[in-house]
Amino acid sequence: MTGVARQLFGFEARRLARHPLVWGATGLVLALQTYLSRDRQPHLGMDAVNATGLSTCLAAAVLIVASLAASRDGRHGMPESLAGLPGRAEHRTRAILLATPLVAGLAAAVAVGGYLMIRVLSGPAAGRFDVWEPLTAVAAAMLAATLGVAVGRWARWLVAGPMVVAALGYLIFQNHQNGPAGWLLPVMQVYRADWPDRPSGVHLLYVLALAACCAALALLRHRLRPASVVAVVAALAVAVPTGAAATAQSTIVQPARGTLSLATVDPRVRERYFGPDAHRCSDRDGITYCAYQGYEPWIPLWEQAMRPAVDVLPAARRARLPRVQQNASTWFFGDDSGTFVIRPPMTWGHPDQRAMLAQDVAFWATGLVGGLVGGPWQGTECDAGGQARMVVALWIAGQVTPPELPRALDIDDDFGRRYLIGWGAAEVAYAQRLLAVPGARDRIRAGWDTLTNPTTTIDQALPLLGLERTHSTRPGATPCL
Repeated sequence: MTGVARQLFGFEARRLARHPLVWGATGLVLALQTYLSRDRQPHLGMDAVNATGLSTCLAAAVLIVASLAASRDGRHGMPESLAGLPGRAEHRTRAILLATPLVAGLAAAVAVGGYLMIRVLSGPAAGRFDVWEPLTAVAAAMLAATLGVAVGRWARWLVAGPMVVAALGYLIFQNHQNGPAGWLLPVMQVYRADWPDRPSGVHLLYVLALAACCAALALLRHRLRPASVVAVVAALAVAVPTGAAATAQSTIVQPARGTLSLATVDPRVRERYFGPDAHRCSDRDGITYCAYQGYEPWIPLWEQAMRPAVDVLPAARRARLPRVQQNASTWFFGDDSGTFVIRPPMTWGHPDQRAMLAQDVAFWATGLVGGLVGGPWQGTECDAGGQARMVVALWIAGQVTPPELPRALDIDDDFGRRYLIGWGAAEVAYAQRLLAVPGARDRIRAGWDTLTNPTTTIDQALPLLGLERTHSTRPGATPCL
């Protein structure tokens, strides 16, 4: 590198390193991603994917800054002003191509690395960490830098960079509709914790090849040189097969309705979630907890969420509590044992997930478990409206979370199941009042057999619960038996 080239590189690197848009976007990505994950436990797999997706905001800022820098010497009489300097336009392009990916990659490393560090230090972490994911965030920022230079050289309008950012931003935002073809974009954020491993290593190579191709295209703007042409061809020779490999490896095998069984589970995850060594089990105060490999640090958190509901049960019911076994919700149909277990999901921390564990305990204890046997969404829907045991179940779950009306949880929430047991506002109201009654635990334990009998109505149970009749109740259209 000549003295002029070193000076140009130093100038561009210092200018970009001091640019407020670059470091403002870096701080925004770090702060926003930390805020969005504040109610979730650290998941080494999902956190890396989420951080890579949001880092596109930083990449967008880099692309705009790089395009403006590359087009700078073609605006407002700059060509005449620069004509007397020793460096030609091609030299300035080379300097920008060296400086912008360097600073952009550093900024992405600060944003993603800082976020992952915050997450790891914020609580017990679980899941499988994929080192290629955060490296892809760095590569995507470098791609944005070289693409910005190419745009600035080939289209010198000030609006060219923002227009490219808008187009790519829309495509990435809609990436969930593109299926495997979404891997042809710099980042692919569509992922769930129990899906097969992502083709992240191949995709990283694909992004780096695109970055090299954009750099060579920027240099071709000045003159047709064999080295630049060879670089473009070589980059495409790497990008095309790696892009095709990423799309092929990312396909999720989803069985058709009516063929749901363990045999139709995606073979890439069958052994991981249903093999003989899939779970690691431990006993804590008489309750067996089984977590997938890598998720054992969350067992104390599951126990903490369940313990208040378990402690109010009669001793005989506490002694027979089912096993607590983690559930891969995408592949729920793979568990055809027909045995009821309490099912923590693949992510943890959201209040709804705590509520689900408490409700599983309550529904099992009161006999309202028929709709949940055999795994999520299996069994027959039923309505426990008007039954005394529904009030008791909501009271048990209310030790952990306030009673509320049932609602469907979408599969994309990764919460593990939908509610198949129905109840109404009257049951919720009585459970709320029961939570405020002194001695409610002793009353319920004393009348447990009567209160949990399916034939006992709420009106019949009110004297046993120490409550007055304030709401009219109705039997369910499809009563839970």
